[in-house]
Amino acid sequence: MKRGWKKRWRTRSKGSINCLWESWDGDGLAPRVRIVCDERERASGVPQELQNLGVSVEFGQLKLGDYLVSPDTAVERKSVRDFVSSLYDGRLFHQVNDLVRVYHNAFVLVEGDPAEISMISRNPKSYYGAMAALTLTFNVKTLFTPSPADTALALEAMARRLAKGPGEKPTIVYDRPSKSSELHLQQVYLVSALPGVGPSLARRLLERFKTPRGVFTATVPQLAMVPGVGRARAERISRSLTAPFKGVVEESSPRLDEADGTVEER
Repeated sequence: MKRGWKKRWRTRSKGSINCLWESWDGDGLAPRVRIVCDERERASGVPQELQNLGVSVEFGQLKLGDYLVSPDTAVERKSVRDFVSSLYDGRLFHQVNDLVRVYHNAFVLVEGDPAEISMISRNPKSYYGAMAALTLTFNVKTLFTPSPADTALALEAMARRLAKGPGEKPTIVYDRPSKSSELHLQQVYLVSALPGVGPSLARRLLERFKTPRGVFTATVPQLAMVPGVGRARAERISRSLTAPFKGVVEESSPRLDEADGTVEER
């Protein structure tokens, strides 16, 4: 049986993935599952386990999430201890808030023994309140796995399931493009700064209105006609572009109220 690699698409820029590949079997052109992993996950053992499962693993310096299992699905992996501590200090809420702004599906995958949670958690009520906030307020799904090998199994299953949908370039969010980056990446980054707009939606807006200026000057009805925008998001975009600037306001930091388990701004 012939085996090889077929170039799927290419994005050229410094500091980002240069190309992604789809593998194939010569007899049937059967694609392998592909997952993008953050560089910092190399030492976790999960990427190696994914490769053992036959997954095509691509590394990149991701700004959001640890694993991309589909164009619009990101996974943040945490150990049990880091998961609990990040709930209390507010880090996790910042992370998931950014994830859901960019990706349609956001997951928090907790690796380790769930029994440790009751020993680590300061207040069980506050812990479950935070879990409720993740699901109901942020619409984030939570998975628990006992080991890196099981984490890889879960990621592979998610990627394979999601691969059955229509193909699309993965939404990969990197740090701010350098001055030498290609112009189209700078344009995507610029439009992505609008509220509720990630790189994938930014591309659709640029395809419709041709330039960032065209996006910024579009009316609410025009914006709402773009797939994935809708009336409510179009109005948010319009307000952000037309509201008078009122000075710098210190960004609030969400934290967990240990007394009743609610998420507050501070």
